[in-house]
Amino acid sequence: MKIELLDLYGIDHALFGIGLSHGLTSGYDDWISLTPELRQRLYDVAEKLCAKDGGHNKFLRQVVYWWDATFPRFLWQEVDQYRIGVTTQSESTMHTIMNRDLVQEDFEGEIHPYVLGTLNGYIEAYRLQKTEKAFLMLKNALPEGFLQRRVWSLSLAQMKNIFHQRKSHRLPQWQAVCQAFVEETPLFLRGIYDA
Repeated sequence: MKIELLDLYGIDHALFGIGLSHGLTSGYDDWISLTPELRQRLYDVAEKLCAKDGGHNKFLRQVVYWWDATFPRFLWQEVDQYRIGVTTQSESTMHTIMNRDLVQEDFEGEIHPYVLGTLNGYIEAYRLQKTEKAFLMLKNALPEGFLQRRVWSLSLAQMKNIFHQRKSHRLPQWQAVCQAFVEETPLFLRGIYDA
């Protein structure tokens, strides 16, 4: 399993929006035109608002993260519960699973050699005959520990939600995700994880 930040976008725009809400940036064209003192003031306001709920921290919805994440299928099933403001694009098993033999490193934990041999047997049968039956046999037998890579984009507000719901989850993979969230959140916004 791995999770790496690809990109983070929208902090400056979201802070500019906070300034509009508080009447601080109304006379300015954009973030670049703000004085350093005003920028610092917006950082301070964001730091105070980020841990609040009830719409006070709505600027978090405008801060978007893109992650390069390789998770086992069982974790992706749980990630899929978070649908609003979340998008993924994946290495689709529909299009890629038959391209090569599977190896132990394709799974979150060790799988029995018999299972691995069976899966590769389905792949070989598909390569030889190109039958839908062999393809479906593999899809039906694919363990939940199979690692799938996706580009995962979500807002900082959604990351906050996931963190508070999953930080103490019994799956250690969730704890690793939550740790990555904290590490990649700018220091002045880490208050979203307090509680």
